[in-house]
Amino acid sequence: MVTQIVAGIYQLKVPIPNNPLENTNIYLIQGDKNYTLIDTGWDSNTAFNSINRQLAEVGVGLPDIGQIIITHAHFDHFGLVGRIKEISGAKIYIHDKEKEVFRTRYEVTEDFLHQVEVWFTLNGVPAEMLGAVRAPIAGFRKPLPAAPDVLLQGGETIATGKFNLQVVWTPGHSPGHICLYEPTQKILFSGDHVLPVITPNISLTPAATNNPLGDFINSLLTVKKLAVDIVLPAHENIFRDLPKRVDEIIRHHEVRSAEILKAMNRQEMTAYQIAELVTWMPEQGGIKYADLKPVAQLSAVSETLAHLKAMSVDGKVTSVTRDNIVYYKYI
Repeated sequence: MVTQIVAGIYQLKVPIPNNPLENTNIYLIQGDKNYTLIDTGWDSNTAFNSINRQLAEVGVGLPDIGQIIITHAHFDHFGLVGRIKEISGAKIYIHDKEKEVFRTRYEVTEDFLHQVEVWFTLNGVPAEMLGAVRAPIAGFRKPLPAAPDVLLQGGETIATGKFNLQVVWTPGHSPGHICLYEPTQKILFSGDHVLPVITPNISLTPAATNNPLGDFINSLLTVKKLAVDIVLPAHENIFRDLPKRVDEIIRHHEVRSAEILKAMNRQEMTAYQIAELVTWMPEQGGIKYADLKPVAQLSAVSETLAHLKAMSVDGKVTSVTRDNIVYYKYI
């Protein structure tokens, strides 16, 4: 069902198969000559047909789409871009930093799979768990659906003719994640950067080894400064109090970092050992590591590593490598 946010801006809910989030929220923006689409949803016939039905409710067809702006290159945001571009000829915008995400998510090689396995082994993950790495990553191996036409840097304004969308680079969840800010209506299209209930996955991986959590917190503080009346996220519900939600997310990560330090108890531990002691999914009441599915357990290790990296940058944690295993210690 289509929701009109203001005159000329619509939210469409596009189903994600077998996912507790259920939908990706994509946004249709009216222009003088054509329409702009923010994100496209998962690549499935169900999602594709849903978009067509919802566009028809507004009296729009895919040939009317002139621009597609992608918040980041994850499958539930970028998946249908090829099919939509083939019909519409729309110009695709995405941040330059997402080129590496394309490589790791669409050009999966045996070398990359081996690199990921070595990465988890280095961080203490037992060999018997590595099958949970290979299967889902290899399953995503597919051709890139469409090459971007415009690579963004952040700071640009994309004009639709009726609205002006300011590009705000917000790395963290993905290296080239962007939000879009419409200053006249005071609307923030927040992608996965700021969600009303859950917090986005912030992981340290072989493809993102700088300081993703530090980048994420800084990006949150950037959008917090914007004059925003309404936030349009890529999942869950529309919400309004952006500063409050930013503070809640930052507090969530402060609590997680404190729990990690407590679990370490000034002992040398691997990221895997630490992740086993952390409470996960607190917005769902808290889940023990042992009760997570294998893929979620590996994601928890990556999130733990993001916290350890941020605390290492802050001088709270140090690390040492022995016998090809990395151990962390609270200073």
